[in-house]
Amino acid sequence: MSQSFIKLHTTLLSTLLFMLFLALLVVFQLGTLKPAVDIDWVDSVAEGGIAFMTLIWLLTTLIMRPKGTVTNLLFFGLSAMHITLLLDFLDEFFTFSKHHSWLSSLEAFPAVVGMILMSLAMYYWGQEQRVLNHLLTKKERFYRTHGLHDFITGLYRADYMKRQIEQELIKLPSTSNCFCIALFDIKGFALFNQRYGSIRANNLLFDIGQIITLNLRNTDLACRFASDRFIVLLPNTSHLEATYITEQVANMVAQHTPYDQNQAMTGFSQVHWHCVEAADTDTLSNLLTELNQGLEQQKRTTTV
Repeated sequence: MSQSFIKLHTTLLSTLLFMLFLALLVVFQLGTLKPAVDIDWVDSVAEGGIAFMTLIWLLTTLIMRPKGTVTNLLFFGLSAMHITLLLDFLDEFFTFSKHHSWLSSLEAFPAVVGMILMSLAMYYWGQEQRVLNHLLTKKERFYRTHGLHDFITGLYRADYMKRQIEQELIKLPSTSNCFCIALFDIKGFALFNQRYGSIRANNLLFDIGQIITLNLRNTDLACRFASDRFIVLLPNTSHLEATYITEQVANMVAQHTPYDQNQAMTGFSQVHWHCVEAADTDTLSNLLTELNQGLEQQKRTTTV
């Protein structure tokens, strides 16, 4: 997934190129190139190296992270620092007249703004990490069952989900709390697998599984159902609420999962889904049948 995230940040990359172009334009328009004998080459190499490394950090951030507030704050914070360091580097090669001396005086200002933005990013990143740690702890503590993991997605397999549904059905008559089950199907996955091979297809399944998990509540459970289908158990949830959650999760999968390198196959970003609420008279078999039939009906309706 890390190799594909860069495709999601074309707007940020365009913004970076524009800022770099603007900074270079201002320096070349307002500055005068120094004679070679007046250039401190040791200082230039050191400052140029620092500016280059901040650019590497910035691009690495876009490669490793999905869209979101933390990514945006890190991007603009690192961009501001990079602009300052770039101006500091160019200052070794250009001189400015008295009318334009303000440029040298203000070159550190973007770094101050960048540090503030990155401090905010660290705060939100910490909150994000606490959520991730909580999800991992929850999985380990409550859902750990040896031999029931799906090694492609990192989620639990359908067998484990069936046990959880049966337990919820047993408790259902004695409680007023209802529960729902949702099923997701990734459109065009077979074609994706055929075109790009099993390695990329498995990576895609892993990405989707993680995005589904991260966009569920702490009480929900996501498992891989079969092939490109994922099933989610939503305890203590009405059908109306479950439908809303399921739709939001499907939208997040469609928006944040990189599919095709050239972004031409937009059909891969479509996610079919269906959600049902369990009743006292339901059995596991009936629920799964209703879930599959509803999903197939939605797929036929979408196709038409």
